[in-house]
Amino acid sequence: MKRTESHSRRRELLETHWGMYYWWVMLAALAVSVAGQYFWRHRGDLITDAIFALWTGIMFFLSRRWPFEARLVHALGILPILGFYMVQTDTKIPYDHHPELFILLSFFPIYAATAMVGVWGFLVSVALAALLAFALIDESFYLPLAALFWTLSGLLGYGYFRTMEKLKGFHEHLLSQALTDPLTGLRNRRALEEDFPRLQALARREGKNLIFTLWDVNNLKSVNDLHGHAAGDRVLRKFARVLKDSVRQSDALYRIGGDEFAGLHIGLDDPDRLLRRVREGFPWAAFGWVDATQLTLDQAYRLADERMYLNKAQKRDELPRLTVEGTFG
Repeated sequence: MKRTESHSRRRELLETHWGMYYWWVMLAALAVSVAGQYFWRHRGDLITDAIFALWTGIMFFLSRRWPFEARLVHALGILPILGFYMVQTDTKIPYDHHPELFILLSFFPIYAATAMVGVWGFLVSVALAALLAFALIDESFYLPLAALFWTLSGLLGYGYFRTMEKLKGFHEHLLSQALTDPLTGLRNRRALEEDFPRLQALARREGKNLIFTLWDVNNLKSVNDLHGHAAGDRVLRKFARVLKDSVRQSDALYRIGGDEFAGLHIGLDDPDRLLRRVREGFPWAAFGWVDATQLTLDQAYRLADERMYLNKAQKRDELPRLTVEGTFG
């Protein structure tokens, strides 16, 4: 699962850096090629341009749904089109120079495939180029030239691929810092705001409820006043551990500020049972919950907050007094 998410994020970064740029380059290449044939109108050139334009149009249309895959397939498809051009005799560039042209223009698809998928892209694209070259080029003295150009294109493409890998790692690190509470390791309020609509939509699709839970540590202020904030931080870390141990693996937990924590739970049938599990390990937990399937986050928070403080007021005598000794004794 993590590997799939990692590939997905790298593709997102690749989309950010390439985006429409790839297709604009293809359009520019086609325009230059067509403009170059306008005065000569050689049959081989015109047919090749028409095939390239059709192939680019089809892949561009498919890129609306599969942007990464369409670009990769398009880049590899350029090689057979170049192979087709090699056997044409009625072209502006003399037929005897077609091998050099094939080797030169193969640079781009090999670079692009390697940049997108790394070593496998290089191996597949070079293998395809080599098959076409062995089938269509008779002179063996072109082999060193092909090896030089294709190795260079692969190295440049792999350099770009590795750069994207490093950017992905840096991006994930920054994202983790931005969405994680450093004290408890739980996700933070910003993460809650991002996750809420996504999990709410998922719950609706699956025909389940989305329970929003709100928690705080009862009487934490007294611990901070008597023993200092370092002791209060220890209490918060323990509470976070108890929460993580008590919820299901599919539940999402957040520290949203101070001693306030929140949870999002798809298909949770008995929130009060969850409270009992938490209080077995941390009796000082105050709790409120609401079915947030049809609510905004602000509405869910307000209602859960009201219920939590109403519950605290009604059961004030039942909640034990929080002490450092009791918490860690």
